[in-house]
Amino acid sequence: MRLSAELLNSAEQRPNALGERELVLRGRGVPLIEHLGATRDAFDTFDFTDNRLTHLDNFPRLNRLTNLLLSGNWIETVSVENLSKNLPNVTSLTLSFNRISSLHEVTNLGKSFPKLEFLTLVGNPVTRRQHYRLYVIHHFPTL
Repeated sequence: MRLSAELLNSAEQRPNALGERELVLRGRGVPLIEHLGATRDAFDTFDFTDNRLTHLDNFPRLNRLTNLLLSGNWIETVSVENLSKNLPNVTSLTLSFNRISSLHEVTNLGKSFPKLEFLTLVGNPVTRRQHYRLYVIHHFPTL
């Protein structure tokens, strides 16, 4: 299912347990990020859990966004240029059970989210690499 302005408007919008405004787009089969400018930067959290995303890119400027939930997708790559420019305040990133397999993509995450305080990569192929945890700690000084 494409991520249209209509889907964004009809999706569940709620305060989460932290009192943040959350847009819930779980399990919609969304293949790529598009049309998020229609949210008018009104949310602290986007929940894209259990979709079909393969690339983390194409975000508009979203200054309010601090939390991205992206578990259970097929994400393999990250666009440093797009994310670092358009998502400057993300502090929490959940990427469990995706397809991130290279340490290079972990480095890209570090470059993309300089304010990151919480990161979950459980279930990604990269977690099976030797010294992966030390590598992550080195590239994310704010964790």
